[in-house]
Amino acid sequence: MKACMIATAVMTLACAAPAWAQQPSYARMVVIVPKPGQGEQFEKGYERHLQWHRDARDPWTWYGWTFVLGDRIGQFMDGTFGHAAADFDNAVQPAADTADNNVNVVPYADFVSHGMYQRMEALSAGAPLPDTSPFMALTTYQIRPGQEQAFEQAVSQATVRQRDPAARQTWYRLQAGGQAPQYVLLRAVPTFGAAATLGTPYTVAGVVDSVRNELLRYRANLSYRP
Repeated sequence: MKACMIATAVMTLACAAPAWAQQPSYARMVVIVPKPGQGEQFEKGYERHLQWHRDARDPWTWYGWTFVLGDRIGQFMDGTFGHAAADFDNAVQPAADTADNNVNVVPYADFVSHGMYQRMEALSAGAPLPDTSPFMALTTYQIRPGQEQAFEQAVSQATVRQRDPAARQTWYRLQAGGQAPQYVLLRAVPTFGAAATLGTPYTVAGVVDSVRNELLRYRANLSYRP
């Protein structure tokens, strides 16, 4: 009976879902490490590269953050979200984009990871993240192989039980480009100190192998919004 009630609640939420929740949505996330002593040059070069995107009238939004808590402090992450999978075959002027990157970014930084992710609507709550909140909590879950369904069910049931209209969290599942099975939880954080109250939810015994908790600061000057 309890399972039926949960399933009914999930179906009801799905029926009432806004347009952005009714079709698959994919993202790309890239981690870049400035070379030693090249942090300032990297940022200036990245700003020049974003100007290329403006001049090319890139229709995609690119968010940029700096890691401020965790074991990747000082590294940079950018990402583009809310895409159909086919969008990634139709980026704006890919050859020219690469050429500009090679001139303005590559001399000052190393690209260390690049993953493609699917947004998990059944696990998420509220309008999709990321946004331009001052900080973003990034929690990465490595799941034991074969336990993906168990993890998704546990998170989905917890989300339904919560039923907090103010709650906002967005889940992504790694599709390609990293160690899998992997899930990423994004939460908006208003201040640096507020991160201390977040905790680490969904550490499901026997299902989750490891959890990485990090805080990122939004960088408006290193982001592009068309």
